[in-house]
Amino acid sequence: MDSVENKINKREKNKEEGEEKKRRGRKRIKEKTTINDQKKFFVDYSTEPEKHELVVKLITQANQKKHGREVVFKDLVDVALTKLSSKDIERVQEETLGEMDKVQMLLEKHNEKHGTSLNMGEFLVKQLKI
Repeated sequence: MDSVENKINKREKNKEEGEEKKRRGRKRIKEKTTINDQKKFFVDYSTEPEKHELVVKLITQANQKKHGREVVFKDLVDVALTKLSSKDIERVQEETLGEMDKVQMLLEKHNEKHGTSLNMGEFLVKQLKI
C-alpha cells in the first residue's frame, strides 16, 4: 500500500513541477524526406471539382478500347510529364506566386534598377504616392 501512495505522490509532484508522465514505447520521429527520396505522390482534387471531372473524363475516354489493361491516372501523368516544356514550367512557377511574392519581386526589381535599398513599407508608400 505504501508504494501506491509513493507513486501517487510522485505523480502529483511531477504535475506541480510541469513534468509530463512518462510514456511507454519508442518515440517516433518523422524524418523530413527530400523530393529526391519521395517515391509516392498523391493528388487531391476534392476541392477542385472541375479538375476532378476532367480527370475522370480523360480516363473514361482512354478506357474506351477492347484490348489491353485499364488506363489509370498514372498513365495519363506519365504521358503528360514527357510533354512539359520550359514554358510550362515557367507558367507553373508563376501560378504558385502569392500576392506578396509578386510585390516582393517588384520591390527587388525597383531596387536593382534604381540602385536603392528600399524596404517594403517605403516601396509601397512610394508606389501608392501616399
